[in-house]
Amino acid sequence: MWEEIVEVSLHSVSGELRVRGLMDDLDEELPVLSFAGPGDYRLRVHARGRDTAIDLAPEEVTEWYLVQVWPAPAQDVAVLRQTGTYGASVRTR
Repeated sequence: MWEEIVEVSLHSVSGELRVRGLMDDLDEELPVLSFAGPGDYRLRVHARGRDTAIDLAPEEVTEWYLVQVWPAPAQDVAVLRQTGTYGASVRTR
């Protein structure tokens, strides 16, 4: 079950919208998300496992994400689910 689900709007000027690792530590290059070229997109991001190893560098994957993308006009942020403890602590900062 996904613990966090949020939708956001983004505008890609270049048509090169991508997911990148925070420390540039992804094992592989992920695909371009702006598949229809430059323009407005809606992203729905699902997350789970963020409470597992908050301040650690685990040897195995503990967090999982699903990113869904589609062309759409800009809209307000939509929070669909927020049940993770770590997410709650970050939101109160």
